Amino acid sequence: MSTDELQRLNGTSRSRSSSPWVRKPLQSANQDQPVPHHAPSKASYNSIQSDNLPKTGLDRHLTLFDLVSIGIGGTIGSGLFVLCGLVAHEYAGPSSSISWALSGLAACVSGCCYAEMASRIPAAGSAYAYAFVAMGEWPAFLAALCLSLEYVLAASAVARSWADKVMQYLSQYSESYPHSWIHSMLSEPGGTSLSPLAFVIAVVSTWLLLHGVKESKAVTNFITVAKCLVVMFMVGTALLDIHFENWVPFTPFGMAGVLRGSTATFFGYLGYDEVCCLAGEAQNPKRNLPIAILLTLVGVTLLYITAALALTGMQSYEDISNVSGFPAAFDGVGRPIAAHIAAWGELLTLPVVVPLTIIGQPRLQYALAQDGLLPNWFAEIDSNGNLFNGTLVSGVLMVVMATCVEFTNLNDMISAAVLMALSMTDTSLILLWHDSSTAHQQPYLAEKFMLIYHIASLVACIALTHFMDTYLGNVVSVISPLIMLGAVILLVQRCPKAQVFGGRGGASNNSGGYFRTPFVPYWPCFGIFVNYYLIAQLELAGIGGFLLLLFVGSLYYFVFAAQHSVGNNGGWGVESTSNDEDITTADADNNDGITAADAFITDGDNTRDNKPARHRQRTLSF
Repeated sequence: MSTDELQRLNGTSRSRSSSPWVRKPLQSANQDQPVPHHAPSKASYNSIQSDNLPKTGLDRHLTLFDLVSIGIGGTIGSGLFVLCGLVAHEYAGPSSSISWALSGLAACVSGCCYAEMASRIPAAGSAYAYAFVAMGEWPAFLAALCLSLEYVLAASAVARSWADKVMQYLSQYSESYPHSWIHSMLSEPGGTSLSPLAFVIAVVSTWLLLHGVKESKAVTNFITVAKCLVVMFMVGTALLDIHFENWVPFTPFGMAGVLRGSTATFFGYLGYDEVCCLAGEAQNPKRNLPIAILLTLVGVTLLYITAALALTGMQSYEDISNVSGFPAAFDGVGRPIAAHIAAWGELLTLPVVVPLTIIGQPRLQYALAQDGLLPNWFAEIDSNGNLFNGTLVSGVLMVVMATCVEFTNLNDMISAAVLMALSMTDTSLILLWHDSSTAHQQPYLAEKFMLIYHIASLVACIALTHFMDTYLGNVVSVISPLIMLGAVILLVQRCPKAQVFGGRGGASNNSGGYFRTPFVPYWPCFGIFVNYYLIAQLELAGIGGFLLLLFVGSLYYFVFAAQHSVGNNGGWGVESTSNDEDITTADADNNDGITAADAFITDGDNTRDNKPARHRQRTLSF
């Protein structure tokens, strides 16, 4: 491969030719400021050693406790309040605890990859930023679409679920509630699917974010603690009324129901991805991000399993409400006070999840606009430090979806988006540790092996899920895993592990102390397979809607975004020098040294033409 082609694909060329595979240099992904062309001075090295945090342009003010509060606060509300009863009643019965355990395992497998990527690339964008460095611009844009589905649809689903809970609570406990055409419109299956209450909470959440009246860190932490207390009360009280006969049969819908339930419960693990999207505002991201991600995942997984066992033990799965599980169950076993506390706890704390969930979307759009994939309008920051334009667009989309679409119709698309984003992060970690550039002069060899693994995994999962009763399905279910195993073995043999993280795209800070994902590439590959297996359990309508959105997004990318992106219009100005190579080589021998990426993180005064300085210099308020 020629030098010019390598430079173009790595984002350092001045060529105007367009490529969907152009990668963002790793050192540029760690900062919002332009990377200087000149070699850094010795003084720069010293300053980096004293404070090697990437310059993102965002105010790093979120502590470890703040990150954990955001992760748990945005997770347990939407997961436990919304899905615990639904999964038990519709999909898995008492074995919904196994569904939560399986989805938690899958989330933890990919969560380890997220933890390492977030600590090494602590920038806004989450899976989008990782895919841009490892796979290229088009895959990164598809990752951004998956994240947008997560944030916008998840916030819409929470708003819709809150509205359903309000209507059920009013119809069940208020004797003065008028059972008229209003009740029919809002809550009866035969009525319209429009939800005025969901419209109200979505509009209020958007208004708060637009006017800068966001949850301060103190308020966010307080609400999180309050929700944890409500959940602990609900679970603890339910355990007092356990009837073991309610767990028989334990798997009324069979293993198919358990697996279907595990896919649906993935909606409950959106919190830790929200932590990654706020990485650009985290203090000491190298340490705090992995801890926050893993604490969020382990904590909520244990909580979900316990809550599922308590709910299904307190009430038969056939009688559990799929809208308001715990309050209705408490009322059914003769605990009206507990029912009121649980209901009011849900109603008062669940609305806070809506702005906490949507707050990641404007930051994702900010990252896309910084790279030229969205108009600069989305990167503008107002005088209060708010992403007003991005929040407005995100809020309008959320309001429309929450008002017009029922929660059950959103769940499958959200789960598919979450699982695909996890798989892209797993793949990004593998590609940043296994370098194709030294693989016998065969460019993209690691990428080809991973593509084969992805295709074989998807085919195997479809065969195992839908065609095991056919001869062809049995044959495919045997051959596909062999192809998967062969692709991984060839990847390890032909593309050896790089000496430093991100070897092809420029080494990141490799000075030690980072979280390391175990057993790379085997652990991430296992995560990819699990994610595809869960996707295969989804309804075809949800998968079809997800694929349709990816297709529409791809059309936008090739028609508009690729023509205006930074990567395809001169790149980020990161050019290697002999000095940089010496630094990287030295770092490979000495794990405490400074890498090329460290050297590039300076306060250069270069300005990117399509990113006005006035927008970059302001800091975002939380």
